[in-house]
Amino acid sequence: MSDRHPTLAQSYAERAKTATHPLTRYLFRLMDLKASNLCLSADVTTARELLTLADKVGPSIVVLKTHYDLISGWDYNPHTGTGAKLAALARKHGFLIFEDRKFVDIGKTVQMQYTAGTARIIEWAHITNANIDAGKDMVRAMAEAAAQWKQRLPYEVRTSVTVGTPVSDQFDDGEEQAQAQCTQPGGDEKGEEARSRLEAKEQQHKDNANVDGRKGSIVSITTVTQSFEPADSPRLSKTTEEGDDDVFPGIEEAPLDRGLLLLAQMSTKGCLMTKDYTQACVEAAREHKGFVMGYVAQECLNSAPDDNFIHMTPGCKLPPPGEAENAQLEGDGLGQQYNTPSKLINVCGTDIVICDRKLPCTNCVSRNKQSACQYETGAPTAKQQRYNNGKPAATGNGTASIPTKATAFGYSHTGINTLDFLTSIEATDATTTTTTTTTNPASSSQPLPSALAVCTTPEAIATRDRYRSLLRQLPARTAIERLSAIYFTEFNWQYDMLDRDVFDSQLCEWYRQPFTLLSCGGPGPQALSVELRAFPAVVFQVCAVALLTLDDHEEDHGNGGGEGLEGLKYAGGMTFEDLAREYSESGMEILTVLGKRGMGLNTVLAGWVRASFLKYFGWVTESWHAVGSAIRDAQEIGLHQDSRDPKPASDSAEAVLENQWYIQRRRKCWMTLVVWDLHMACVLGRPTTTNLGMAPPSLPVDAPVPKDRSKTPVVPRCENEPPTPLTRELWTYHIIQPLKEVLELQKEGPCPKDFSRVDRLHNEVLHLDASMPAFFRLQNPDTRFDGLPQCYWINLARAILPQITTFELMALHRPYIFTRPKSRTEALKASLDMLHAQRLHFMALKPQMYKTFSLFFGTFDAIVLMAAIYILFPKEHPDLVQNALQHFQWAVERFEAMSQRNPLAKAALGVLHAIYPRLKRALGISCRAARAMLMPSSSSTSPASGRGSAGSTVPSLPADTPRTTTSTASFTNPSPSATALPCSNSSLNKATPASTTSGGTGDNNDFSHWTLPSDFDWASLQPIYATSDLVYHDLGGRFNFNTNSPWGEEGGGGGGCGTGIGAAGSGQAFCQFAGDFGDDSVWSLLNQYVPF
Repeated sequence: MSDRHPTLAQSYAERAKTATHPLTRYLFRLMDLKASNLCLSADVTTARELLTLADKVGPSIVVLKTHYDLISGWDYNPHTGTGAKLAALARKHGFLIFEDRKFVDIGKTVQMQYTAGTARIIEWAHITNANIDAGKDMVRAMAEAAAQWKQRLPYEVRTSVTVGTPVSDQFDDGEEQAQAQCTQPGGDEKGEEARSRLEAKEQQHKDNANVDGRKGSIVSITTVTQSFEPADSPRLSKTTEEGDDDVFPGIEEAPLDRGLLLLAQMSTKGCLMTKDYTQACVEAAREHKGFVMGYVAQECLNSAPDDNFIHMTPGCKLPPPGEAENAQLEGDGLGQQYNTPSKLINVCGTDIVICDRKLPCTNCVSRNKQSACQYETGAPTAKQQRYNNGKPAATGNGTASIPTKATAFGYSHTGINTLDFLTSIEATDATTTTTTTTTNPASSSQPLPSALAVCTTPEAIATRDRYRSLLRQLPARTAIERLSAIYFTEFNWQYDMLDRDVFDSQLCEWYRQPFTLLSCGGPGPQALSVELRAFPAVVFQVCAVALLTLDDHEEDHGNGGGEGLEGLKYAGGMTFEDLAREYSESGMEILTVLGKRGMGLNTVLAGWVRASFLKYFGWVTESWHAVGSAIRDAQEIGLHQDSRDPKPASDSAEAVLENQWYIQRRRKCWMTLVVWDLHMACVLGRPTTTNLGMAPPSLPVDAPVPKDRSKTPVVPRCENEPPTPLTRELWTYHIIQPLKEVLELQKEGPCPKDFSRVDRLHNEVLHLDASMPAFFRLQNPDTRFDGLPQCYWINLARAILPQITTFELMALHRPYIFTRPKSRTEALKASLDMLHAQRLHFMALKPQMYKTFSLFFGTFDAIVLMAAIYILFPKEHPDLVQNALQHFQWAVERFEAMSQRNPLAKAALGVLHAIYPRLKRALGISCRAARAMLMPSSSSTSPASGRGSAGSTVPSLPADTPRTTTSTASFTNPSPSATALPCSNSSLNKATPASTTSGGTGDNNDFSHWTLPSDFDWASLQPIYATSDLVYHDLGGRFNFNTNSPWGEEGGGGGGCGTGIGAAGSGQAFCQFAGDFGDDSVWSLLNQYVPF
């Protein structure tokens, strides 16, 4: 029967909707709320033990089974006695009371035993049970008794007696009150008596009056008042002591209805209950559905389509360690037989398992371990449990498999339930038990908040199935290992967010998980640890980023070749980029399926790698939002506060050391998120997600990567030891701190009250740059670690770190270039320094890495800032013009080489081609003179031929070489050798000059005569955020035609403006700036400057 009935596939919440008995509906809702199906049998002998046990284990159970006749010292007071106190504890902790009375007698006797006597069981026990050997009429008799008892409860009669000598004014008031009381609803014989007494009192009052109308002398009067008050609450006693009226959060009080369980089968050896007797129990239950809730049985007895009876089964015990979950268990020697939770839930189809517990329990007594038996206190309420579900729970080595069993059997995960007691008792002889302290989730499992016994709710089933379908999109393990090797070699060293040993360990652990975990009928992802359930999302994102470095047209992609990776494509014409997008989206879907509760560090890491994928792909807006989401997830799990660091899973040295390293990973993750948030805010002109005013958490320790985290303490790296990627990231964090004050300073606008703050920040950045460790310096670096395999990345880091300080100087002076000459000078020098570092960075990369975002924004922001300064203020800084033009040329070459792989570079080319004629026109330089000033190395060092990698050599500079070089060469009369230099391959120089003007000689004094009005308000211009304008405002270049161009030599360019347009013919084409920008932007101002 149990294999076929549909109730076995329904969740507790679904069964609550279809149950016919009010108490059954309430019990199923309670089981759904507490995620528990435990009934604790309180096999104790004193009232104190009973109440103590109920208070300690109440939060973890849904039913407390009592044996009233075992208890000595039972207090029979209906308001303050043992039964009333038990009822108060049931309200407070959310469980029902089941008195295991096993009624069996004639109907009349059973009625009196149930409703009367000393204990009055019906008044405090929600559920009782009966053996129907006396016949089915006994069930009818108990049902009638329960109905009559409930009928007497709707009203309470309150009687008050007053004796005294009232004043005359009180008569009218008293009469009005009495009349009102006599008209109360529910009047019966007592109401009529009260009305008669009132009439007699009025007649006596008239008789005592004097003839002249004066009221007679009254010595005293006795008033008896009765009122009938509706009993709206299901609580029987309305005089509970203080603190006894607490109700379990999340659900109302239990209804007044009473329920009966029929004793259909027993767990004792040699039980005489036959199949005919069991069938009679089934028939009696169907005849009295309004009173019978279900059965005490060894299997599911629901067989009819409308059967929805609840089943409770005693004799539950965990198998010995190492035994199968359905192993045969030994009895207690007195006839009691035991079954495992797996067998009772999955095979027998029971709803609630009954565990008999004493203090000390029977197991500890039999093993002579009475002193080791304890029930943990402090179990959380439902509201606290929902909050704590986001935090990992501790498990020891002996209890690692508990969460899977608990999820499969429907036990509560408070850490203080009978399953935990059984496991602590039977799995180890030690006295340690699980706690609710937040611990390292790498070794613990925590269910999702909606986890039930198995995936029975539609939501849980849908979660499991969708999770499984997404996992099927993961590549084979060999492909994952190859792609992760690419990721850790090419990308991870830049931020060191992921740890290779941890990733490999989790990958091995993932492939050790049984297939049945996610198969139909399995518990699903909620049975996995917090970190492991989100690990596939990390794998998807890592594979996606690594795929972006692969070339679809090359057979060997490095890091083991690409022959096997080609097999990952499942359709013709599919590219690695297409596959990368699908992998990244699948990773995000996994995080969506898992939700925002029960998150771990892997959730944050997957979100961050997704942000880096988006930025690497050129989707900067989406990347900014992804970073914000990852930061909020990190705040949810407490990465921003040291006080929320997890505790070790145990007191062992291994657990403590592993927890220390886990805390270091948390702090490293938060530090990197803060760096990204701050940097992207400055690049894009957007607000930060983190609160810059809060005290930051502790930074990670710059410690060498350990071989075994459980045996190695966290010790800082010595100065003579090789630097690690974390060393670089820590230094990045320190040198980026001035950006906080830069953002604050920008709030004052282009004219702050005091520029001394700007100068102070400028000097602070220069000091940080001068303090850079020698092995990170670009000029005269310390190269003693360069040959070490673990330091393959350090050469490229030397070209990247200087870009951070130069960007800070650019961001610092950017708002003031229109209003302050000194800021223009410093911004110009910083821009040239940035372009120099960007060129070195570019030359060290292979073409597959041209998607790197930093390789784009550093060049674009610097080139636009530099050009804007020279176009609007052409007479300043003539000594840097040649250097500026050279870097402009190289920047265009780089973008043209990157444009096939980097969409941002392709879009930016149109902007550069619109800038170039304006720049030359403002400086009064012809195309021929501009080409003459370019260095011979322009074409020989074309980046298009670069085949660098992370380990490529970046040329270092001598110690006395300034990063911003100056030139004193005259722009007039270029030497013959200079004019004979070969032209670059850039599209800027592909046009053939049609004519030259008088200014074509490049005279230094022949600047453009374009002037602005004398009263032009420079402070009205908004700061230049070039990358932000390109991303958010669709900045680009478009053609405009001028038939009378005096500068006919200019041709078009790539990136949106064409190549060689205007080389011949009567009309000339030039680029205007297009986009959604305001009139107060520099782009609108430059559009007014016609470069012909």
